[in-house]
Amino acid sequence: MVKRRKQPRTGQRRISERTPPVDVIIDHIGARGDGIASTEIGLLHSPRQRPVFVPLSLPGERVTAQLTTDTSEGVSSQLTEIIEPSADRVDPPCRHYGSCGGCGLQHWSSKPYQQWKRERVIAAIRRAGLEAGQIDDIVTARPGTRRRAHFVMRRLQSGTVLGFHERGSNRIINIEECLILEPVFMKVASGLRAVATDLLLSGETARAAVNLLDSGLDLLLTLPREPGRAALEALSGIAENMDLCRISMVSTAKDANTMVVPILERRAPTIRFAGIDVRPPPGTFLQATQQGMEAIVGAVLAGVGKPTRTIELHAGCGTFSFPLHQLGPLHAIEGDATATAAMTAAVNRESLQATLTVETRDLADLPLEPKELEPYDVLVFDPPRAGARAQAERIAAGGPPRVVAVSCNPATFARDAHILADAGYKIDRVVPIDQFLWSPHVELVAHFRRDAAP
Repeated sequence: MVKRRKQPRTGQRRISERTPPVDVIIDHIGARGDGIASTEIGLLHSPRQRPVFVPLSLPGERVTAQLTTDTSEGVSSQLTEIIEPSADRVDPPCRHYGSCGGCGLQHWSSKPYQQWKRERVIAAIRRAGLEAGQIDDIVTARPGTRRRAHFVMRRLQSGTVLGFHERGSNRIINIEECLILEPVFMKVASGLRAVATDLLLSGETARAAVNLLDSGLDLLLTLPREPGRAALEALSGIAENMDLCRISMVSTAKDANTMVVPILERRAPTIRFAGIDVRPPPGTFLQATQQGMEAIVGAVLAGVGKPTRTIELHAGCGTFSFPLHQLGPLHAIEGDATATAAMTAAVNRESLQATLTVETRDLADLPLEPKELEPYDVLVFDPPRAGARAQAERIAAGGPPRVVAVSCNPATFARDAHILADAGYKIDRVVPIDQFLWSPHVELVAHFRRDAAP
Protein backbone atom coordinates (compact mmCIF):
# COMPACT_ATOMS: atom_id res chain seq x y z
CA MET A 1 0.00 0.00 0.00
CA VAL A 2 1.34 3.44 -0.87
CA LYS A 3 1.66 5.64 2.17
CA ARG A 4 -0.58 8.67 2.00
CA ARG A 5 1.18 11.67 3.47
CA LYS A 6 -0.29 14.86 4.77
CA GLN A 7 0.23 17.80 2.47
CA PRO A 8 2.80 20.25 3.87
CA ARG A 9 1.50 23.41 5.46
CA THR A 10 1.96 26.82 3.86
CA GLY A 11 5.62 27.82 4.09
CA GLN A 12 6.84 24.23 3.90
CA ARG A 13 8.56 22.56 0.99
CA ARG A 14 8.72 18.83 0.36
CA ILE A 15 12.30 17.62 -0.10
CA SER A 16 13.07 15.18 -2.91
CA GLU A 17 13.33 11.54 -1.82
CA ARG A 18 16.56 11.39 -3.86
CA THR A 19 18.24 13.69 -1.35
CA PRO A 20 20.90 11.66 0.50
CA PRO A 21 20.24 10.95 4.20
CA VAL A 22 22.22 12.90 6.79
CA ASP A 23 24.35 11.53 9.62
CA VAL A 24 23.68 13.56 12.80
CA ILE A 25 24.07 13.45 16.59
CA ILE A 26 20.93 14.30 18.55
CA ASP A 27 21.45 17.21 20.93
CA HIS A 28 18.13 17.32 22.80
CA ILE A 29 14.41 16.54 22.61
CA GLY A 30 12.17 19.37 21.42
CA ALA A 31 8.74 20.42 22.65
CA ARG A 32 7.01 18.13 20.11
CA GLY A 33 8.96 15.06 21.25
CA ASP A 34 11.36 14.90 18.30
CA GLY A 35 15.11 14.66 18.69
CA ILE A 36 16.83 17.82 17.45
CA ALA A 37 20.26 17.91 15.84
CA SER A 38 22.12 20.67 14.01
CA THR A 39 24.02 20.07 10.78
CA GLU A 40 25.10 21.88 7.64
CA ILE A 41 22.45 21.53 4.95
CA GLY A 42 22.25 23.00 1.47
CA LEU A 43 18.95 22.66 -0.38
CA LEU A 44 17.90 25.67 -2.47
CA HIS A 45 20.49 27.85 -0.81
CA SER A 46 24.12 27.79 0.23
CA PRO A 47 24.96 25.22 2.92
CA ARG A 48 24.33 26.49 6.44
CA GLN A 49 23.65 25.10 9.90
CA ARG A 50 20.04 24.05 10.27
CA PRO A 51 18.11 22.26 13.00
CA VAL A 52 17.00 18.77 11.95
CA PHE A 53 13.96 17.22 13.67
CA VAL A 54 14.30 13.43 14.01
CA PRO A 55 11.33 11.56 15.52
CA LEU A 56 11.87 8.48 17.70
CA SER A 57 15.45 9.47 18.57
CA LEU A 58 17.14 10.31 21.89
CA PRO A 59 19.76 12.79 23.12
CA GLY A 60 23.32 11.69 22.39
CA GLU A 61 22.36 9.22 19.69
CA ARG A 62 24.12 9.15 16.34
CA VAL A 63 21.53 8.45 13.67
CA THR A 64 20.89 8.73 9.96
CA ALA A 65 17.77 10.57 8.89
CA GLN A 66 16.02 11.06 5.57
CA LEU A 67 15.11 14.73 5.12
CA THR A 68 11.44 15.19 4.21
CA THR A 69 10.28 18.80 4.63
CA ASP A 70 11.98 22.20 4.72
CA THR A 71 10.23 24.59 7.13
CA SER A 72 10.90 27.98 8.65
CA GLU A 73 11.74 26.24 11.95
CA GLY A 74 14.16 23.71 10.49
CA VAL A 75 14.17 20.50 8.49
CA SER A 76 11.84 17.60 9.32
CA SER A 77 13.03 14.07 8.70
CA GLN A 78 12.36 10.37 9.19
CA LEU A 79 14.66 8.19 11.26
CA THR A 80 16.33 5.59 9.03
CA GLU A 81 19.03 4.06 11.25
CA ILE A 82 20.33 4.30 14.81
CA ILE A 83 24.10 4.06 14.50
CA GLU A 84 24.99 4.65 18.16
CA PRO A 85 22.01 4.19 20.51
CA SER A 86 21.61 5.98 23.82
CA ALA A 87 22.05 4.05 27.06
CA ASP A 88 18.60 5.40 27.95
CA ARG A 89 16.92 3.66 24.99
CA VAL A 90 14.55 0.82 25.93
CA ASP A 91 12.48 -1.60 23.88
CA PRO A 92 9.05 0.02 23.30
CA PRO A 93 6.36 -2.31 24.67
CA CYS A 94 3.59 -1.55 22.13
CA ARG A 95 3.38 -3.33 18.76
CA HIS A 96 2.13 -0.09 17.14
CA TYR A 97 5.11 2.00 18.26
CA GLY A 98 6.65 3.98 15.41
CA SER A 99 3.62 3.88 13.15
CA CYS A 100 0.86 5.13 15.47
CA GLY A 101 0.94 8.90 15.92
CA GLY A 102 0.79 8.61 19.71
CA CYS A 103 3.35 7.50 22.31
CA GLY A 104 6.34 8.86 20.40
CA LEU A 105 8.59 8.64 23.49
CA GLN A 106 7.93 5.02 24.41
CA HIS A 107 11.57 4.18 23.66
CA TRP A 108 12.90 6.41 26.48
CA SER A 109 13.60 4.96 29.93
CA SER A 110 11.46 6.28 32.74
CA LYS A 111 13.84 8.49 34.74
CA PRO A 112 15.24 10.70 31.93
CA TYR A 113 11.79 10.84 30.32
CA GLN A 114 10.26 12.19 33.55
CA GLN A 115 13.16 14.60 34.05
CA TRP A 116 12.65 15.94 30.52
CA LYS A 117 8.96 16.59 31.13
CA ARG A 118 9.69 18.40 34.39
CA GLU A 119 12.41 20.41 32.66
CA ARG A 120 9.89 21.48 29.99
CA VAL A 121 7.93 23.25 32.72
CA ILE A 122 11.05 24.77 34.28
CA ALA A 123 12.38 25.96 30.90
CA ALA A 124 9.07 27.63 29.98
CA ILE A 125 9.06 29.53 33.28
CA ARG A 126 12.68 30.63 32.82
CA ARG A 127 12.10 31.74 29.22
CA ALA A 128 9.43 34.07 30.54
CA GLY A 129 11.99 35.54 32.95
CA LEU A 130 10.20 34.12 35.99
CA GLU A 131 11.19 32.15 39.07
CA ALA A 132 9.19 29.66 41.12
CA GLY A 133 9.60 29.18 44.84
CA GLN A 134 9.11 25.40 44.59
CA ILE A 135 8.79 23.03 41.65
CA ASP A 136 7.59 19.58 42.70
CA ASP A 137 8.65 16.25 41.27
CA ILE A 138 6.44 15.28 38.35
CA VAL A 139 3.38 13.09 38.93
CA THR A 140 3.28 10.49 36.14
CA ALA A 141 0.24 8.43 35.14
CA ARG A 142 0.48 4.66 35.04
CA PRO A 143 -0.01 2.68 31.80
CA GLY A 144 -3.50 1.34 31.18
CA THR A 145 -5.31 4.09 33.10
CA ARG A 146 -6.41 6.61 30.47
CA ARG A 147 -10.19 6.95 30.55
CA ARG A 148 -10.97 8.83 27.35
CA ALA A 149 -10.18 8.13 23.69
CA HIS A 150 -11.03 9.48 20.26
CA PHE A 151 -11.00 6.74 17.63
CA VAL A 152 -11.17 7.23 13.87
CA MET A 153 -12.98 4.58 11.82
CA ARG A 154 -12.95 4.12 8.05
CA ARG A 155 -14.66 1.46 5.95
CA LEU A 156 -12.52 0.22 3.07
CA GLN A 157 -13.18 -2.41 0.42
CA SER A 158 -10.71 -4.66 2.22
CA GLY A 159 -12.40 -4.20 5.59
CA THR A 160 -12.76 -1.66 8.38
CA VAL A 161 -9.86 0.09 10.09
CA LEU A 162 -10.32 1.70 13.48
CA GLY A 163 -7.69 3.36 15.60
CA PHE A 164 -5.51 6.46 15.46
CA HIS A 165 -3.76 8.33 12.67
CA GLU A 166 -0.36 7.19 11.51
CA ARG A 167 2.57 9.43 12.36
CA GLY A 168 2.72 12.23 9.77
CA SER A 169 -0.16 10.82 7.71
CA ASN A 170 -3.93 10.69 7.33
CA ARG A 171 -3.75 6.90 7.17
CA ILE A 172 -5.46 5.15 10.10
CA ILE A 173 -3.51 2.59 12.12
CA ASN A 174 -5.79 -0.36 12.89
CA ILE A 175 -5.18 -0.49 16.63
CA GLU A 176 -5.15 -3.96 18.18
CA GLU A 177 -3.76 -2.84 21.54
CA CYS A 178 -3.18 0.44 23.35
CA LEU A 179 -1.07 0.37 26.48
CA ILE A 180 -2.16 3.77 27.76
CA LEU A 181 -5.93 3.15 27.64
CA GLU A 182 -8.03 1.26 30.15
CA PRO A 183 -8.28 -2.29 28.68
CA VAL A 184 -12.04 -2.05 28.15
CA PHE A 185 -11.52 0.48 25.33
CA MET A 186 -10.14 -2.23 23.03
CA LYS A 187 -13.36 -4.22 23.49
CA VAL A 188 -15.36 -1.20 22.35
CA ALA A 189 -13.06 -0.80 19.35
CA SER A 190 -13.65 -4.42 18.35
CA GLY A 191 -17.39 -3.99 18.71
CA LEU A 192 -17.42 -0.90 16.49
CA ARG A 193 -15.42 -2.66 13.77
CA ALA A 194 -17.98 -5.43 13.76
CA VAL A 195 -20.88 -3.05 13.03
CA ALA A 196 -19.05 -0.74 10.59
CA THR A 197 -20.89 -2.19 7.58
CA ASP A 198 -24.16 -1.02 9.16
CA LEU A 199 -22.83 2.48 9.90
CA LEU A 200 -20.69 3.34 6.87
CA LEU A 201 -20.52 2.97 3.12
CA SER A 202 -17.21 2.06 1.51
CA GLY A 203 -14.79 4.99 1.75
CA GLU A 204 -16.69 6.76 4.54
CA THR A 205 -15.15 7.83 7.83
CA ALA A 206 -16.61 8.16 11.32
CA ARG A 207 -15.28 9.17 14.72
CA ALA A 208 -15.96 7.69 18.13
CA ALA A 209 -15.34 9.59 21.36
CA VAL A 210 -15.39 7.23 24.33
CA ASN A 211 -15.38 8.32 27.99
CA LEU A 212 -15.14 5.92 30.91
CA LEU A 213 -17.46 7.38 33.54
CA ASP A 214 -18.14 6.03 37.01
CA SER A 215 -21.37 4.49 35.70
CA GLY A 216 -19.77 2.92 32.62
CA LEU A 217 -18.69 3.72 29.07
CA ASP A 218 -20.22 6.70 27.27
CA LEU A 219 -20.00 6.68 23.45
CA LEU A 220 -20.43 9.68 21.13
CA LEU A 221 -20.36 8.88 17.39
CA THR A 222 -19.77 11.40 14.61
CA LEU A 223 -21.34 9.79 11.52
CA PRO A 224 -21.79 10.82 7.89
CA ARG A 225 -25.56 10.33 8.21
CA GLU A 226 -28.19 9.37 10.75
CA PRO A 227 -28.12 5.61 11.38
CA GLY A 228 -30.85 3.45 9.88
CA ARG A 229 -32.74 0.63 11.57
CA ALA A 230 -29.98 -1.97 11.05
CA ALA A 231 -27.36 0.39 12.43
CA LEU A 232 -29.49 1.22 15.47
CA GLU A 233 -30.00 -2.47 16.19
CA ALA A 234 -26.27 -3.07 15.84
CA LEU A 235 -25.47 -0.22 18.23
CA SER A 236 -28.00 -1.55 20.71
CA GLY A 237 -26.18 -4.87 20.59
CA ILE A 238 -22.84 -3.14 21.30
CA ALA A 239 -24.34 -1.30 24.26
CA GLU A 240 -25.63 -4.57 25.70
CA ASN A 241 -22.51 -6.62 25.04
CA MET A 242 -20.06 -3.94 26.20
CA ASP A 243 -22.29 -2.66 29.03
CA LEU A 244 -22.31 0.92 27.74
CA CYS A 245 -24.35 3.40 29.73
CA ARG A 246 -25.16 5.73 26.79
CA ILE A 247 -24.73 6.16 23.03
CA SER A 248 -25.21 9.50 21.27
CA MET A 249 -24.42 10.77 17.79
CA VAL A 250 -23.75 13.81 15.64
CA SER A 251 -24.29 13.76 11.88
CA THR A 252 -21.88 15.48 9.47
CA ALA A 253 -24.33 15.30 6.56
CA LYS A 254 -24.62 18.63 4.72
CA ASP A 255 -28.20 19.39 5.76
CA ALA A 256 -28.10 17.66 9.15
CA ASN A 257 -28.65 19.33 12.50
CA THR A 258 -25.28 19.52 14.27
CA MET A 259 -26.86 18.98 17.68
CA VAL A 260 -26.00 15.85 19.65
CA VAL A 261 -28.79 13.29 19.25
CA PRO A 262 -29.41 10.56 21.86
CA ILE A 263 -29.52 7.02 20.49
CA LEU A 264 -29.98 5.03 23.68
CA GLU A 265 -29.41 5.23 27.40
CA ARG A 266 -29.26 2.09 29.52
CA ARG A 267 -28.60 3.93 32.79
CA ALA A 268 -27.73 7.43 33.88
CA PRO A 269 -24.22 8.42 32.70
CA THR A 270 -22.56 9.87 35.81
CA ILE A 271 -19.15 10.85 37.08
CA ARG A 272 -18.44 11.68 40.72
CA PHE A 273 -16.58 14.77 41.91
CA ALA A 274 -16.00 15.06 45.68
CA GLY A 275 -18.91 12.72 46.37
CA ILE A 276 -21.33 14.52 44.01
CA ASP A 277 -22.72 12.69 40.98
CA VAL A 278 -22.70 14.81 37.81
CA ARG A 279 -24.37 13.79 34.57
CA PRO A 280 -21.98 15.13 31.89
CA PRO A 281 -23.00 15.87 28.29
CA PRO A 282 -21.91 13.32 25.63
CA GLY A 283 -18.25 13.63 24.65
CA THR A 284 -17.49 15.96 27.54
CA PHE A 285 -13.92 16.80 28.49
CA LEU A 286 -12.58 14.70 31.35
CA GLN A 287 -9.19 14.77 33.00
CA ALA A 288 -7.41 11.95 31.17
CA THR A 289 -6.78 9.68 34.18
CA GLN A 290 -8.24 9.29 37.65
CA GLN A 291 -4.75 9.51 39.16
CA GLY A 292 -3.98 12.69 37.22
CA MET A 293 -7.29 14.25 38.20
CA GLU A 294 -6.66 13.54 41.87
CA ALA A 295 -3.18 15.09 41.63
CA ILE A 296 -4.49 18.23 39.93
CA VAL A 297 -7.43 18.60 42.34
CA GLY A 298 -5.09 18.14 45.30
CA ALA A 299 -2.73 20.81 44.00
CA VAL A 300 -5.62 23.21 43.32
CA LEU A 301 -7.04 22.75 46.81
CA ALA A 302 -3.59 23.27 48.33
CA GLY A 303 -3.28 26.53 46.41
CA VAL A 304 -6.64 27.80 47.63
CA GLY A 305 -5.98 26.75 51.23
CA LYS A 306 -8.25 27.89 54.04
CA PRO A 307 -11.99 28.49 53.57
CA THR A 308 -12.43 31.53 51.41
CA ARG A 309 -14.46 33.23 48.64
CA THR A 310 -13.32 31.71 45.35
CA ILE A 311 -14.12 32.31 41.69
CA GLU A 312 -13.35 29.56 39.17
CA LEU A 313 -13.00 30.19 35.42
CA HIS A 314 -13.31 27.50 32.71
CA ALA A 315 -15.01 25.22 35.22
CA GLY A 316 -16.16 22.50 32.79
CA CYS A 317 -18.53 20.05 34.47
CA GLY A 318 -17.18 20.72 37.95
CA THR A 319 -13.99 18.69 38.31
CA PHE A 320 -12.59 21.35 40.66
CA SER A 321 -15.85 23.12 41.51
CA PHE A 322 -17.36 20.47 43.76
CA PRO A 323 -14.17 19.97 45.80
CA LEU A 324 -13.61 23.74 45.95
CA HIS A 325 -17.04 24.65 47.28
CA GLN A 326 -16.22 22.65 50.41
CA LEU A 327 -13.63 25.33 51.28
CA GLY A 328 -16.10 28.21 51.07
CA PRO A 329 -18.48 30.02 48.71
CA LEU A 330 -17.60 29.40 45.05
CA HIS A 331 -18.78 31.01 41.83
CA ALA A 332 -17.98 28.80 38.81
CA ILE A 333 -17.98 30.11 35.22
CA GLU A 334 -17.91 28.01 32.03
CA GLY A 335 -18.63 28.84 28.40
CA ASP A 336 -20.22 25.53 27.39
CA ALA A 337 -23.92 25.67 28.23
CA THR A 338 -24.28 21.89 28.27
CA ALA A 339 -21.53 21.66 30.91
CA THR A 340 -23.04 24.37 33.10
CA ALA A 341 -26.44 22.69 32.79
CA ALA A 342 -24.90 19.46 34.10
CA MET A 343 -23.30 21.32 37.01
CA THR A 344 -26.46 23.24 37.83
CA ALA A 345 -28.54 20.07 37.87
CA ALA A 346 -26.13 18.50 40.36
CA VAL A 347 -26.09 21.66 42.50
CA ASN A 348 -29.89 21.73 42.62
CA ARG A 349 -30.20 18.01 43.31
CA GLU A 350 -27.76 18.24 46.24
CA SER A 351 -29.12 21.62 47.48
CA LEU A 352 -25.73 23.32 47.22
CA GLN A 353 -27.02 26.69 46.02
CA ALA A 354 -25.82 28.48 49.16
CA THR A 355 -22.17 27.61 48.53
CA LEU A 356 -21.90 26.97 44.77
CA THR A 357 -23.28 29.18 42.00
CA VAL A 358 -22.82 28.52 38.28
CA GLU A 359 -22.70 30.95 35.33
CA THR A 360 -22.52 30.40 31.57
CA ARG A 361 -20.16 32.92 29.96
CA ASP A 362 -17.76 32.82 27.00
CA LEU A 363 -14.58 33.96 28.69
CA ALA A 364 -12.67 34.22 25.41
CA ASP A 365 -15.03 36.91 24.12
CA LEU A 366 -16.06 38.34 27.48
CA PRO A 367 -13.32 38.00 30.12
CA LEU A 368 -14.11 39.15 33.64
CA GLU A 369 -13.21 42.77 34.32
CA PRO A 370 -11.25 43.82 37.44
CA LYS A 371 -14.37 45.18 39.15
CA GLU A 372 -16.04 41.79 38.78
CA LEU A 373 -13.10 40.14 40.52
CA GLU A 374 -13.16 42.42 43.58
CA PRO A 375 -15.41 40.25 45.80
CA TYR A 376 -13.09 37.23 45.70
CA ASP A 377 -10.05 36.18 47.71
CA VAL A 378 -8.83 33.50 45.29
CA LEU A 379 -9.18 32.89 41.54
CA VAL A 380 -8.79 29.44 39.95
CA PHE A 381 -8.59 29.11 36.17
CA ASP A 382 -8.00 26.22 33.77
CA PRO A 383 -8.03 27.65 30.22
CA PRO A 384 -7.68 25.70 26.95
CA ARG A 385 -4.26 25.13 25.33
CA ALA A 386 -4.28 28.64 23.84
CA GLY A 387 -4.18 30.05 27.36
CA ALA A 388 -6.02 33.13 28.63
CA ARG A 389 -4.06 36.24 27.69
CA ALA A 390 -7.04 38.63 27.84
CA GLN A 391 -8.19 37.27 31.19
CA ALA A 392 -4.64 37.35 32.59
CA GLU A 393 -4.47 41.05 31.71
CA ARG A 394 -7.67 41.69 33.71
CA ILE A 395 -6.39 39.66 36.64
CA ALA A 396 -3.16 41.66 36.57
CA ALA A 397 -5.15 44.89 36.62
CA GLY A 398 -7.29 43.97 39.62
CA GLY A 399 -7.36 40.31 40.55
CA PRO A 400 -7.47 38.77 44.01
CA PRO A 401 -4.28 38.28 46.07
CA ARG A 402 -4.09 34.56 45.28
CA VAL A 403 -4.42 32.85 41.89
CA VAL A 404 -4.25 29.14 41.07
CA ALA A 405 -3.57 28.36 37.41
CA VAL A 406 -4.02 24.98 35.75
CA SER A 407 -2.46 24.58 32.31
CA CYS A 408 -1.89 21.88 29.68
CA ASN A 409 0.57 24.06 27.73
CA PRO A 410 3.76 25.32 29.42
CA ALA A 411 4.37 27.89 26.67
CA THR A 412 1.03 29.70 26.97
CA PHE A 413 1.15 29.33 30.75
CA ALA A 414 4.51 31.12 30.79
CA ARG A 415 3.12 33.91 28.62
CA ASP A 416 0.13 34.44 30.92
CA ALA A 417 2.29 34.05 34.04
CA HIS A 418 4.60 36.81 32.78
CA ILE A 419 1.59 39.14 32.56
CA LEU A 420 0.73 38.35 36.19
CA ALA A 421 4.36 38.71 37.30
CA ASP A 422 4.60 42.19 35.77
CA ALA A 423 1.70 43.16 38.04
CA GLY A 424 3.39 41.89 41.20
CA TYR A 425 2.30 38.26 41.38
CA LYS A 426 4.92 35.70 42.41
CA ILE A 427 4.90 31.94 41.82
CA ASP A 428 5.05 30.10 45.14
CA ARG A 429 4.77 26.54 43.84
CA VAL A 430 4.44 24.58 40.59
CA VAL A 431 3.23 20.96 40.37
CA PRO A 432 4.05 19.24 37.02
CA ILE A 433 1.68 16.41 36.06
CA ASP A 434 2.05 13.88 33.22
CA GLN A 435 -1.33 12.43 32.29
CA PHE A 436 -0.35 11.84 28.65
CA LEU A 437 2.17 9.04 29.03
CA TRP A 438 4.93 8.75 26.38
CA SER A 439 3.78 11.93 24.62
CA PRO A 440 5.37 15.42 24.68
CA HIS A 441 2.38 16.90 26.55
CA VAL A 442 2.70 17.96 30.18
CA GLU A 443 0.34 19.75 32.55
CA LEU A 444 0.91 21.86 35.63
CA VAL A 445 -0.73 23.62 38.54
CA ALA A 446 0.82 26.91 39.72
CA HIS A 447 0.16 28.93 42.88
CA PHE A 448 0.47 32.72 42.56
CA ARG A 449 0.50 35.28 45.33
CA ARG A 450 0.42 39.08 45.33
CA ASP A 451 1.10 40.65 48.70
CA ALA A 452 -0.07 44.14 47.79
CA ALA A 453 -2.05 45.80 45.01
CA PRO A 454 0.12 47.03 42.09
